[in-house]
Amino acid sequence: MTNHYDNYLHYKKRVDEILSHSIEKQKPESLYEPLRYVLTGGGKRIRPMMVIFSCEAYGGKPEDALNAAVAMEMLHNFTLVHDDIMDNADTRRGSQTVHKKWNENVAILTGDHLIGLAYSYLLKTNSDKTLKF
Repeated sequence: MTNHYDNYLHYKKRVDEILSHSIEKQKPESLYEPLRYVLTGGGKRIRPMMVIFSCEAYGGKPEDALNAAVAMEMLHNFTLVHDDIMDNADTRRGSQTVHKKWNENVAILTGDHLIGLAYSYLLKTNSDKTLKF
């Protein structure tokens, strides 16, 4: 019998690794530092796990769903960054929100960049089914 929690931990680690390496550029620092801050801020990664385990339930290989899972997490973080601005939240997951740590303009650009990154990772997904849409 498969230990689902071990699978969760394995794929969470994989998603975290991809997220932490998704921002390679260094400059302008005012854009790429907040992106790294958001993507390495932790979290349970429930949404990407839902993508991976749904792929597996459908008969696919979980490894093939990793990029789609990463895209889902990036999209989720985009919504959080923008939501924090709208709510004027001070903290997220125990850390300062992007608009408080930097400013609202940086937070908006960070969120916008996250949605672009999400699309780029979704396009990397290894599935002929995604190309049919």
